[in-house]
Amino acid sequence: MPTLTIQYVYFGATNGHTRQPRSTTSYGGFTPIPGLGAGTATLITGTPYQPPTAPATVTVPGLTLSFAFVNVCGLTQGPLNSFVASTPPAVGTVGTVPVLVNYVYLPVGGGPGGASGAVIDAYNETAGTLVDNDFVTVSPDPSGTLTTEANVDGWVDTTDSGYTITADHPNIGAYLADPTNLLFDQWVDLATPTMPPPGLISGANLTPGQGVSVYALAFYKVAPTPKLEKEGPPWREKLISKDWEKEYPGSKESTDSPYKSPAAEGIKGPKDAGEGYGAYGYGVDPAEIAAQLRELNQRLSRLEADITAKGAAFIKPEDRPEVKRQR
Repeated sequence: MPTLTIQYVYFGATNGHTRQPRSTTSYGGFTPIPGLGAGTATLITGTPYQPPTAPATVTVPGLTLSFAFVNVCGLTQGPLNSFVASTPPAVGTVGTVPVLVNYVYLPVGGGPGGASGAVIDAYNETAGTLVDNDFVTVSPDPSGTLTTEANVDGWVDTTDSGYTITADHPNIGAYLADPTNLLFDQWVDLATPTMPPPGLISGANLTPGQGVSVYALAFYKVAPTPKLEKEGPPWREKLISKDWEKEYPGSKESTDSPYKSPAAEGIKGPKDAGEGYGAYGYGVDPAEIAAQLRELNQRLSRLEADITAKGAAFIKPEDRPEVKRQR
């Protein structure tokens, strides 16, 4: 049975928090909240699961933390998030893999220190961990220095200028075996996740202005693997499940197929088939009809050759004289 792990952590990085190499990989690269260690339990495959609501603030000795988001990974629906403490993520279904719940907080009043700037990092919401790979480009950046600092230190200084920090997915995709499978989802401003300041986030762009400080995570997730469909013309019914009884018109319709079977549409036989269906309600393939016509033409050609060889005449329909009916 899958295990459930619940973690209470905070993103307490400051300017120059070193992503490459990251100082710790425990707790997914976050800092654990003192006194709220990880808890574990056992879940049952196929049952629903929804994490409890989280406190809006947590106070520990010398530190006050504000809720930023909760992320659940490992359910069959994929990663589920909530950015409101009183509203848990949607109910999901337990599969066969471990389930991880991260309650992520941000220090209240925390800032990058004396300089203004963007403290940034990349978060894999499918795995529940921060990721070390290069993930942004910074512009303007003629020398490339700011982009390097952003990826290595997770920091872009905005003391003298504002910048556009663009999240990328081809580089971060190398984190998985399939370099195309980890895709950018969204930027999340941890201080105001549900209502970031106007102009701060636009798609893959994080654009802090001059003198602006921000804590932000670029969320990434594994794209769901599409189900393979059988080959055929685009108009033809696509049979996804191998369990669908394709041989009979009254077979049970597969729950995996997004298309209705002929039987489900009330087609029982030749009389009900109508246009576009064969004798038993299945799709008629134009390629099969063309093949049959080619075979028929070949037979006619052979017949014409035989008749000509015997001294007779084979008159094609278009060459035959018109015959008037006698009254």
